[in-house]
Amino acid sequence: MPLPTATPDLAWPSNSLLGRLRDAPRQELLNIGTVVRYQADREVIEQDASDTHVLLLLDGVVKVQASDETGNTALLAIRVAGDLVGEMSALDQKPRSATVVTCGDVVAKMISSAELMSFLLRRNDVFVELLSMINDRLRWANQRRRDFLSHPAAERVARVVFELVQTYGREEPEGWVLGIPLTKVELASIAGMKPRTAEKAFSDLRKAGVVVSHLRRNVVVPDMQRLREFASC
Repeated sequence: MPLPTATPDLAWPSNSLLGRLRDAPRQELLNIGTVVRYQADREVIEQDASDTHVLLLLDGVVKVQASDETGNTALLAIRVAGDLVGEMSALDQKPRSATVVTCGDVVAKMISSAELMSFLLRRNDVFVELLSMINDRLRWANQRRRDFLSHPAAERVARVVFELVQTYGREEPEGWVLGIPLTKVELASIAGMKPRTAEKAFSDLRKAGVVVSHLRRNVVVPDMQRLREFASC
């Protein structure tokens, strides 16, 4: 798998860290750290671990998930090429708050906490963009909590699917495809619901004709506008 190189802004999602940066600081960030490659279903960051490095994703997708004391696991977010993961422990030196698992092959830059902090001291503009990225993630998490208070289960899942497909999906002949292998339970857990509620929520979405779930753990949205209306976005 070839290593991606620094390219214009359009090569990286606009909401990712690399997508937020101008050419010069982006290239400087890409020049630090060590290239690492992971296969599918690999835990690359472990919840409660004491290591403090970050991973700058160059190719592939990862899941961010957390487990409670009883072993129940919830999917918190997905991250794609251009994103930074593990930044909280790098900044505060505290144990990991979540586990990061690869979805397919992943190429990343592993950057130590010391390397990252030294870089951020040199490049205050990148530090500002990093804070902006963290702020956006907190706002997204807060929105999921508000959805829990004011929307029924099917609408909550629809809102999550709409945002994920709008951000990461691609348009194909049958509709908009998420293209990331996530189970119904994982998608439902982002929306703050228990596994037993997931099947009914997706059944309601299928009956409404706004989402089609395939056996390959993919999600197809035939009509994004109809999904948006159903989700009350």
